[in-house]
Amino acid sequence: MRILFDGLPITGSSLAIVIEHTLAGWQQLADRDELHIVLGPDAELTVPDAVTVHRVGFGRRPGLGRVRQQNVAVPRLARQLGADVVVGVLPTTTIAPLPCPRIVMAYDIRHELRPHQFSRKTLAMRKVSYGLGWRQADGITCISNRTRQDLLRSRPWLAKRPVRLNLLGADHVDSWPAGVHPERYAIAFGQYGNKNVDLVLDAWRLQLDRGPVVPLVIVGLGEGPRAETQRRIDQLGLSDVVTPLPWLSDEQFRARFASADLVVFPSDFEGFGLPAVEAMRLGLPLVVTPETALLEVTGGHATVMDGWDPPALADAVGVALGRTPAELEAARQHALPFTWRRTAADVRALLVEVADRKP
Repeated sequence: MRILFDGLPITGSSLAIVIEHTLAGWQQLADRDELHIVLGPDAELTVPDAVTVHRVGFGRRPGLGRVRQQNVAVPRLARQLGADVVVGVLPTTTIAPLPCPRIVMAYDIRHELRPHQFSRKTLAMRKVSYGLGWRQADGITCISNRTRQDLLRSRPWLAKRPVRLNLLGADHVDSWPAGVHPERYAIAFGQYGNKNVDLVLDAWRLQLDRGPVVPLVIVGLGEGPRAETQRRIDQLGLSDVVTPLPWLSDEQFRARFASADLVVFPSDFEGFGLPAVEAMRLGLPLVVTPETALLEVTGGHATVMDGWDPPALADAVGVALGRTPAELEAARQHALPFTWRRTAADVRALLVEVADRKP
């Protein structure tokens, strides 16, 4: 098959991680497909040599420029290449007529179910762009059953089209360097509101009131959020046990994650929850909320909070730190099937299905 990926929405690291690893997993398949991807001028993506990259500019107004290129450059390339299918790496993809079927990749609809976590501008833009993406897609690939069910529940008419499960991989962590940071610490994340940094800090204050506490580092904070988090740490009297780290390079983040003694992930909403599967594959104790996607991907191998408040998190941390080697190995075994080769194979299966349905 000749496949064209619309990678123009790729701006941050989260989406880039998924797409670059999916393309790498594709190289492990027996099928010798011809892969192409369209990228904007600032997308930082490492792709296999076998994937042809087409760079386009966005001009002086990047937002409008991206939309224009999606509806001019992507259809033009699809025609020139004779593409068998176009893959939108987000639902917000080209709406122009294409000479072939199109599918889109669905991660979550958090903006609809947790609208207070988004700006009005983002909500308005997604309502239009995602709405068009769902309606025009010939097939949709969902990264969890949770996302698939949310999508079909809100748009039951999509059940007439192939909306398929496509779990993400985690085998990229197999090369992450453990033991780089020999000190004992837990790690938590702060890049999005759904990661609940304030909840983590309140739980650490409660633990400190109870007695000795494992030190905590918080990653994923930009300059402004880090300063705000530091102020709250100071207010709670946690300066000696909690450290909000500056933004880390990829190498620094991998070493910091893989060297942790505990992963704290009290998210209130996930489409998949990649850090949870990464933690299990690394053999690290893991604390999660009773959140639908996290319960799905961890499969009973994480310590699940008995509630959503600081006492529930503080109690779960104590339980997680007492996990036995056998329990951690069972969690690691559970995470082993989460590979990017399987991710690529599932996406490809949907492409074949859609291509057979719509010549």
